[in-house]
Amino acid sequence: MKQSPEAARAKAGGAKEPLYRQVVAALRSEILQGLHPVGQNLPTEGELAERFHLSRHTIREALRELRLNGVVASRRGSGTVVLSSSTAQSYIHETGSLDDLLQYAASRLEIRHSKTADVAAALVPCLNGASPAKWLRLEGVRCEEGSVQAICWTQVYLHPDYAGVARLIGKRSTPVYELIEETYGVRMGEAQQTLRMCEATEEVATLLGLAPRATVVELLRVYRLTDGQVVEISRNLYASTHFSLTFKLRRAEVGR
Repeated sequence: MKQSPEAARAKAGGAKEPLYRQVVAALRSEILQGLHPVGQNLPTEGELAERFHLSRHTIREALRELRLNGVVASRRGSGTVVLSSSTAQSYIHETGSLDDLLQYAASRLEIRHSKTADVAAALVPCLNGASPAKWLRLEGVRCEEGSVQAICWTQVYLHPDYAGVARLIGKRSTPVYELIEETYGVRMGEAQQTLRMCEATEEVATLLGLAPRATVVELLRVYRLTDGQVVEISRNLYASTHFSLTFKLRRAEVGR
């Protein structure tokens, strides 16, 4: 079997670090040096792929990590803009469209528990009248690349018709909702977010390195297809000191 150029380079270099991480390091260094000033666009995916002699998929992985760390932001049709010359200290969620959730969901979800279960009573109202029984419930943590410290505890409920994507979770950094779209040929219409403060359970506090009964931020997301069917519910808990949520509100254009 013919080996891809990327695989050959990784093998030749001893594969000490993933190729996308090498791109992240190079771009971070250039941003720190002022070669890509704050407020200006990075080169396009195509230009970066040509420069580094890598696939666009690898470049996207690198840009996702930069977004996750708050260094850049991407807007469809507008390219990737430099936000900061340093790594963000908190886990920033800047949302204006479903695509913007990528900067959150790009981190890998490490599944710790998985079983078929009833949807928690508190979440049943999210189902819009759909049967609450026997969804696939996954529980795990998200960690920063190269770290074992969890930044988030996550609980995901998957509609039984779409639960087959569970075997793909954690193998790559693709968001769960995108795995559903790719695997089943459907399209998400919206993701409803609810933010509130709550008290961490003993298990969650331990996983996040917090004191018992610490206050955490709960970010609840309900994903619906274009026909309104709920296919995924995710409940995410963060340490309150390491969380920031930014919304951009644009004035609607009034027709003349």
